[in-house]
Amino acid sequence: MNQYTNQGVIIQMQDYSIHDGDGVRTTLFLAGCNLRCQWCANPESWTKKQKLIFYRHKCIGCMKCTLACPQKLVPCEMNRPNEHCLVCGACVNVCTKKALDLACMKKSVDDVMKKIERDALFFRYTGGGVTFSGGEPFLQHEFMAALLIKLEELGVESWVETCGYFDFEVVKEILPKFGHVFLDIKHMNKEKHKQFTGCDNKIILENAKKIYALGIPITIRIPAIVEVNLDDANLNNTADFMQKHLPNANIELLPYHELGKAKYISLGIKDKFVSFTTPSQEQMNHAYKIFRNHGIEVVTY
Repeated sequence: MNQYTNQGVIIQMQDYSIHDGDGVRTTLFLAGCNLRCQWCANPESWTKKQKLIFYRHKCIGCMKCTLACPQKLVPCEMNRPNEHCLVCGACVNVCTKKALDLACMKKSVDDVMKKIERDALFFRYTGGGVTFSGGEPFLQHEFMAALLIKLEELGVESWVETCGYFDFEVVKEILPKFGHVFLDIKHMNKEKHKQFTGCDNKIILENAKKIYALGIPITIRIPAIVEVNLDDANLNNTADFMQKHLPNANIELLPYHELGKAKYISLGIKDKFVSFTTPSQEQMNHAYKIFRNHGIEVVTY
């Protein structure tokens, strides 16, 4: 039986999203992830711990943050995590230029639903709804379970984006509540997958098959990265896997980008950022062709 909790840790509630499913959606980014993908665009999602973010380009050096800090630190000069910082938000509250912010905030079910209720009109007119994302949202399955009850009562459809690395037995009761699942297959080779993400892909591939067996519409997503997974062997292996185990699933390829680089700098972990190559349109078209040749529908959200 599912456990429920009234409080979770949310990175962001993104309004008017049009790339996370049908229609206009509100995307809930939940904190926490067991993978450490070298191309991750949301490093603030790795843990549920509250974090101080500093946007240097916005800072005017007024030092109001230091005056407000109970530890008398200099938040506007923090280029790396500071063990003495309480992450209390006092500096954020006085920063008039919005150079400081907090990531991974505790929110209650009521906090989230107040926001969703304001967006519900857009869902009804566009066929949209709520999409859970992350991080890995299933790591907060107890919070999701509580939210899903409220969303059903409101008549709002829920979709979910997952890296696939979670305990299926723990979440199998809430999975049928989702109208659609986006699941990442980052690489078919387990050693390569571990090299680039820190974990092998066994659990992910097994979960993909189990979700498909439940009859939930599923889209496989691949973060398309030249140095990682765009070689013909990996693309053909992925297509073969889908053809055999997920015959009615479709595929979406997401070209790599470096938009997350600023987050690494703002979180003081610039040294953890790894740069890759964005695929050309020709390379993307070639990848599309491989999946179409296997009879797999290519989609774009």
